[in-house]
Amino acid sequence: RDPSPVLADLSGSGMLRLASKRASLATPRLARGLAYPPHTVLGMPALSPTMTEGGVEKYLVKVGDAIAAGDRIAEVSTDKATVDFDVVDDGIVAKFLIPEGTQDVAVGTPMIVLCDEPEDVAAFADFTAGAAAPAEAPAAAAPAPAPAPA
Repeated sequence: RDPSPVLADLSGSGMLRLASKRASLATPRLARGLAYPPHTVLGMPALSPTMTEGGVEKYLVKVGDAIAAGDRIAEVSTDKATVDFDVVDDGIVAKFLIPEGTQDVAVGTPMIVLCDEPEDVAAFADFTAGAAAPAEAPAAAAPAPAPAPA
């Protein structure tokens, strides 16, 4: 039984959602043994087909703000331009995991925590990106073995 949560990239969008192998163990545990309230971790989005990393220029929301699908939540720099990051989920901003002005952030790196209820925001004060590490990249495919000589 592996109670550890996993992060899943949804359709290559760069948005990470906390998932679990068992619904009853869906959230990581705090050191004092309490679970985090239900939440979503948004990763650095891929805002262009060639984007592999970006920078957080400016957040357009604050901790505690309610956001809805389609809201602009940040300005993210790519190698070519600064682009708005529009959220696809509703929620309450609980914590920023990457400070404004940070550059060279890999796509998928945990960026923002959203929770469901305003009263849950305080529970994420000590939440760290380590509690929401991105899923491992798939291993490179091994080369096919050479055919045996006849």
